[in-house]
Amino acid sequence: MCGIFGIIGEKTKSYTDESLKSALNSLSKRGPDDSGILKFNKCVLSQTRLSIVDISGGHQPMKDNEKNIAITFNGEIYNYRELKKELESKRYNFSTNSDTEVILKSYIEYEHKCLDYFDGMFAFAIWDEDAQSLFLARDRFGKKPLYYAFDNSGSLYIASEIKALLAAGIRGEIDYEAIDNYLTLMYIPPWKSVYKNIFTLPPAHSAIFSNGKLTITKYWSLSDKPISVSYEEAKQTIKELFEASVKKRMVADVEIGALLSGGVDSTLVCAYAQKFSSHPLKTFSVGYEGYINELPYAEEASKKISTDHHTLQARSDLTHELEKVIEYMDEPHADSSNFPQHLVSQLAASKVKVALSGDGADELFMGYGWYWKYWNTRKIVRLKNALFSNPFKEYIKFISIFSTSERQNLWKNLDVVNEDIISNALKNLRNNGVQKINLFDLTTYLPGLLLTKVDRTSMMHSLEVRSPFLDYQLAEYVYNLPMKYKMDKKSGKIILKDILSEIMPKEFVYRRKQGFGAPIVAWLKTKRMREFVYEKLGNDARIYEFLKKSEVQRYISEFYEKDNVTAQQKIWSLLCLELWFQKHQK
Repeated sequence: MCGIFGIIGEKTKSYTDESLKSALNSLSKRGPDDSGILKFNKCVLSQTRLSIVDISGGHQPMKDNEKNIAITFNGEIYNYRELKKELESKRYNFSTNSDTEVILKSYIEYEHKCLDYFDGMFAFAIWDEDAQSLFLARDRFGKKPLYYAFDNSGSLYIASEIKALLAAGIRGEIDYEAIDNYLTLMYIPPWKSVYKNIFTLPPAHSAIFSNGKLTITKYWSLSDKPISVSYEEAKQTIKELFEASVKKRMVADVEIGALLSGGVDSTLVCAYAQKFSSHPLKTFSVGYEGYINELPYAEEASKKISTDHHTLQARSDLTHELEKVIEYMDEPHADSSNFPQHLVSQLAASKVKVALSGDGADELFMGYGWYWKYWNTRKIVRLKNALFSNPFKEYIKFISIFSTSERQNLWKNLDVVNEDIISNALKNLRNNGVQKINLFDLTTYLPGLLLTKVDRTSMMHSLEVRSPFLDYQLAEYVYNLPMKYKMDKKSGKIILKDILSEIMPKEFVYRRKQGFGAPIVAWLKTKRMREFVYEKLGNDARIYEFLKKSEVQRYISEFYEKDNVTAQQKIWSLLCLELWFQKHQK
């Protein structure tokens, strides 16, 4: 895993090494093992590296002197060995054993179509000195980030994280419409950033920068190709695809571990990963002192699978940790699982450089409650023959932190209030019903909330996290299976639980879903957190520059004085927003 930074255009001629080092230093946690800079007349590429594959030979940026092209790359290509053999059969010679060189040679052979061959997580930039053009690309699900911005001269800046662009001299201008999106979703949607003048290359997109113009293209999407197979056939195919996915992600020149929460997804990942480990797999869990947590289930799974298990009990006073995570996040982000993800990544990083995780299973296998709640609601409506003008009303209500009317009451300037970002996004997606909701989660919720969280909290500790459920071949298959194989009127992940029940007891598999989030309501109720909330959201809070203090403090009063627990997520989102402004807008 790495951090990448580059500048393309006239600005490179006057850009100092000191400024370049400032941008690179901001990415040091993404790559503490090595760094490199490569300069051309109108292009500078640079890199900080976390060495995972070909530790000694994979130095970046990497240049092909014969073709006069160079690459800076963040991520892993899991099928690089197979691609290397194919390219060698076409008489390509390799000087390293790295996946970086495979990307470079693949680009020479296949040009922009090389993306069709890559199986992995990636964000990279390839500079062609002869053509004076830059090729950018990001993986299919958006596991690895890639941001860009332009300066006044028209030069293009690219980076793995926004902090590098700011360190390079880009002055971020707050996009208050993006803040409004955050108040709805608790994250910035994956097609924009919190700044008007800083952009993100969306997942499954590539771009070409040439003659001062950036052209963006979508190269992949989940296609609708319904599969007609029996349940048992589907289960067997999923087992084979998942095993292959885990096996691919066990390739590294360093030790690999796994994050084990004790839930269905992570337990299945660990069970399959142990098959390909020559020693007890190191697994990691986090719990909370004095609160209900899943540590006993993680320990039960570890014992059954025979892993080398490590645990951490978190304290309830995590105000310092909260500020630390928010400072690193670059953008407002209020997922309560930022805490456990940060803590378990810290624990894992003390033992391994790479860890597998169960991320993506809920989105692929319909594991969230809103899927079957929506399904049941639609059935009731059809039975009553009622006019259902907005079929996604309950879903939107379920996932929105602040409704449109609540946001209108909250903002001082109503011009920034979007009509409804979720409704608009759903309108632009194909399909109907629960399949449309599922596609929204896979293309918006997954990259915007979950994968952003996983990338930043793991990179805080220089840990690479790999997600076997987000193998694109597995995803394409599962997405097109009959809905009844994935969910019914009471629960989701039916076929996945069935597979796990072959390994773990049924009581373990079919217990009530608990999730990976922190006990936010209980934490907010503690004396220390209450004082912290009143301090940070007091009269001098930064967010009162654009939000109404009376409305914010009304929510605080409802939660603490009237015991309205439904206000807790609103308070949490506002608190995280205030802390972000304090850390990033000084």
